[in-house]
Amino acid sequence: MKYLGLLSQTVASLVLAIAVTVSISEDAQASFTGTSVNSYEVTNTVSDDLDAQLQNALDQALDDIPGAAVAIVSPRGTWFGASGASNLQTGTEVVLEDRFQIGSITKTFVATTILQLVEEGRLSLDDTLDQWLPPSVVSAIPNHESITIRQLLNHTSGLSDYLDPLFIQAQTNIGVFFNDWQPEELVFFIDGQDPLFEPGESWAYSSTNYILLGMIAESVTNSSIASEIRSRILEPLDLDDTFFANEETITGGFVNGYWDFDNNGSLNDTTPANMSWAWAAGAMVSNTQDLARFMEALLINDELLEPESLDQMLTFVNGGASENYAAYGLGIGRLESPRRLWYGHRGQTLGYRSNLFYSPVEDIIYVELINLVSDRNISNPIFAVWRNAVDPTPSVSEPAMIPGLLSLFGAGLFLKWQRRHP
Repeated sequence: MKYLGLLSQTVASLVLAIAVTVSISEDAQASFTGTSVNSYEVTNTVSDDLDAQLQNALDQALDDIPGAAVAIVSPRGTWFGASGASNLQTGTEVVLEDRFQIGSITKTFVATTILQLVEEGRLSLDDTLDQWLPPSVVSAIPNHESITIRQLLNHTSGLSDYLDPLFIQAQTNIGVFFNDWQPEELVFFIDGQDPLFEPGESWAYSSTNYILLGMIAESVTNSSIASEIRSRILEPLDLDDTFFANEETITGGFVNGYWDFDNNGSLNDTTPANMSWAWAAGAMVSNTQDLARFMEALLINDELLEPESLDQMLTFVNGGASENYAAYGLGIGRLESPRRLWYGHRGQTLGYRSNLFYSPVEDIIYVELINLVSDRNISNPIFAVWRNAVDPTPSVSEPAMIPGLLSLFGAGLFLKWQRRHP
C-alpha cells in the first residue's frame, strides 16, 4: 500500500487548508422507443401515498450522508425528492432545485459536443491529436500521432490518468486543489509517462482523454468548451441550473460538499476547492431536473444528436476490470443486471457523488446527487418502493449505482479512486 503514508499527509494538510470541520445488446441501437417524458416538471406526478413512501425511503437511506436529491422520471410517474442538509454549518436543508457538483457526468456533455462537431463536418472521429493540438501540447503525449478522437472518447487511447500524479503532488502541496489550472498544465502531468497500452488495444478509464477533448473542441471552434456546451446544450434545452464551474458565474452557488478524509467521524467541507483541476473531465454543476432533461433529450427524444451519431455514442467496448461500467461507449457507460440495462454516467469529486442513468427496457431515468464522498447505496431502497408500487415483479437488485469506494478508502488508496471510480 505505497500511497497510504502519503494519503495521511494529504489528509492532514487538507484539513488545515480548508479549516472547516463539522461533527441491451452489445451494440445498442440509437433510437430508443420509450415514451417521451419531456413534459415533466418539478411537481411530482405520483400519488401522495407513493410520494410519502419514496420520501421516507430517501430519508432513511441517507444515514451519514449530509444531503441528497433524487429523481425518477417515467411515463408511469415522476418523482423528485430531496433530503438532509446542503450546509451542515448553517443547517440549511436540501431543496428540490439545489445544485451539486456532477463530476464525470461532465464527460457526457463534452462527448455530445464533440459528436455535434463531427456532424457539422468540422472534425472526424478518426482525426488524430496532432491534427488539432499544437506541438507544444502533443509533445507531452505518447502516441499522439496515432491516438484518435474516438479513442479519447471511449478510453481506448492508452494514456495514463493525469489525476494520479496530481494527487501525488497534493501529498506535499495541498494547494493543487486551490490553484487555477490551465488545461495544458493538467496534460503535462503525464509528460514522460509510458502509455498503459498501444492505442485501441485495450480499455482504461483516464480523465486525461477528456481534458484533451476539451482542448480539441476549443481548437476547432475557437471558443471555450464551456461556451460550446452552453450554446449547444444548455441554452437549447433551457438547463438554467447547469454551469461549467470556474468558467461561468454560478449565481446562487451550489450545495456544500463533504468528505471524512481520515475516517475519524468528522466531515470536512470541500466546497472551497477550485474545480479547474477537473475542467472538461468533471467540473460541471447541475441539479436533478436539468440532468433528467439532458438525458431525455440525448437518449429518448433525439434532440441533441442525429441517429447516426447516437449509434456511434452507443457503440460499446468492454469495460474490462472496471467496477463502474460493464462497457463504455463515447462518453457514456453501460450497467447490466439480470433483468435490465442502464445507460449513463457516474461522477465523483472531492465532496460529491452523482449518478445519471436511463433504462430503455423500463423507460425510466434515474438521477442521484449527494454531497459526500460515500459508498452508501441509496438507489436500492428507493427502487424497492418504486417497483412495489408501479412494477410489482420479483425483486432484482439494481446494478450498483455507487462506486465501490469502501475497499479503496479503507486501504487509503485515494490516488486510484478517480481512475477506478470516475
